[in-house]
Amino acid sequence: MDYRLARQSTGWFYLFFTPFIHVVYRLLFRKIYLHNRKGVKPNTPVLIAANHPTAFIDPIFFTSFFDPPVYNMTRGDIFRKPVFRKFLESCNMFPVFRQRDGYQGRDRNDEVFEFCQNKLVNRVTVNIFVEGEHHLDKRILTIQKGIARIAFGTYERHRLEDLQVIPVGCNYVNGLCTRDEAKIIVGEPLFIKDYWPTYEQNPALAINQLCRDIEKGLKTICYHIDDKADDGLVDELLSIWRSDHPANFLPIVENQASRFFGEKKLIDKINGMPEPEKNQLRINTINYFAGLLKAGLKDEGLVHPEHAKKEWMLFLFVSAPIAILGFMIGWPVRWLVYFTARKVVKKREFYTSVLMGLAVVYGGFYLLALVLTGLFTNTPGLITLALLMPLLAWVSIFWKETMLRARSAWKARNHPDRERLLALRKAIWN
Repeated sequence: MDYRLARQSTGWFYLFFTPFIHVVYRLLFRKIYLHNRKGVKPNTPVLIAANHPTAFIDPIFFTSFFDPPVYNMTRGDIFRKPVFRKFLESCNMFPVFRQRDGYQGRDRNDEVFEFCQNKLVNRVTVNIFVEGEHHLDKRILTIQKGIARIAFGTYERHRLEDLQVIPVGCNYVNGLCTRDEAKIIVGEPLFIKDYWPTYEQNPALAINQLCRDIEKGLKTICYHIDDKADDGLVDELLSIWRSDHPANFLPIVENQASRFFGEKKLIDKINGMPEPEKNQLRINTINYFAGLLKAGLKDEGLVHPEHAKKEWMLFLFVSAPIAILGFMIGWPVRWLVYFTARKVVKKREFYTSVLMGLAVVYGGFYLLALVLTGLFTNTPGLITLALLMPLLAWVSIFWKETMLRARSAWKARNHPDRERLLALRKAIWN
């Protein structure tokens, strides 16, 4: 977030913790790709229309990496307790009251629509997750009509010529684990003034047209598999594609997403593939991954023997003391975060969100405790260690990932089934 625009946010927690989120996300994710981030312009009435794979990971991407402060629409049932309500409002979240959550009548949502209109009139960005629910499936669901009603209602009352709906895609390799890849893709704006003549003649037609255009826009910037039966096939093919197109280790955050569009091209090809050809591809893929499993190998290790080169072995040896130090100092927080998450998470879409939130809270208190202990005991070394804790944690994580890659490549390099498996792999692409 651009802090020169901080006055547009009323959430104190939002403003205070945004810098910490940048640190946490660089530990939580292996890579973050941002495409057209500047497409969400400040001081502009923008309605973000986003898909919603996770619970809180998605909106925090918007609040942290887009320039203007963003207000996020959130399911109303979690606002029931006053303490939670105050906290969520301090994070720039506001409720929507859905019938499926036990709410009846339109009065409360009329207040929500009024809230959105006021923000847009003041040229503040509002985000709405337009599928109406969060899910980890790699597809776009039917777009709910609430965003269109808010957009047209705002234009009707205030005639904001630059009022726009911007599709934003949130894409994850897995969505259920740490050290994932995230691709946040900002699409092209849809200006409400372009739909207004149709709305004056036939409001229902204009609402449906806007929702169709939002859905079309999201399908171009999100993973979208037409047939649910192809989910497993696509995931396996994407894992092979990623092995052939390895990501750079640094920087962690990149303001481009060519990697996403390469993956998207592969998914679109599967969507358009004739069924007999797809079935043959499915057989080849099953045979290959069954062979990998039987041999105890991984695709990345099979095609990247260079991961076990002497240079990497030297790196692992030299950096081991730093990695061990980072592991030891962060172990109490890591253990507590995973222990708590396993106890409290009931729905899988919440898992990474809970991990992230617990890491911020527990990590913050832990770091503060180390600093205060260092001050009271006059131990500058402990204070320095505490301040270096995020960097040391990243080094220990990177060391572990490098070690696992090297071990996988070393095992595959001299495996007797190597050539047979490479032939099966080649048959997939052919």
